[in-house]
Amino acid sequence: MTSRLDELREKACSVLMALAANDFAKADAMFHPDAVWWIIGQGELSHARVRELAEKTEGPLSVHGLRIIGTVAEGNKVAVEAVGEMAFPDGRPYANTYHHVIEFRGDRISKMREYFDTHYVRQVFGQDLYDKQA
Repeated sequence: MTSRLDELREKACSVLMALAANDFAKADAMFHPDAVWWIIGQGELSHARVRELAEKTEGPLSVHGLRIIGTVAEGNKVAVEAVGEMAFPDGRPYANTYHHVIEFRGDRISKMREYFDTHYVRQVFGQDLYDKQA
């Protein structure tokens, strides 16, 4: 029998895999309409703004992948540690490390906290990536 924590763990991993694959329609369906993201170095952002940034950075990549290293689930939260396995069309890798804390309200995500190597992101995508609104 599957426990509630196992269900939330599966949903958390599923949304991260959908985001890594640029399957935004699938990912969007897993978020509450009023979901909020908090990204290290950026603070709170709307889901729409995070999606915009993801399309800008990860959209041009030709290889989209994510390897889940581990998860911890407690209450209505799931923490997921992962490594991106992505590449640009010219073969250059993009392999950031991530830690997400995903909070659920019912069966949908209400809050996402995302930690990753911001220095690496700026090296790859430019210093002003987060400063400009698309």
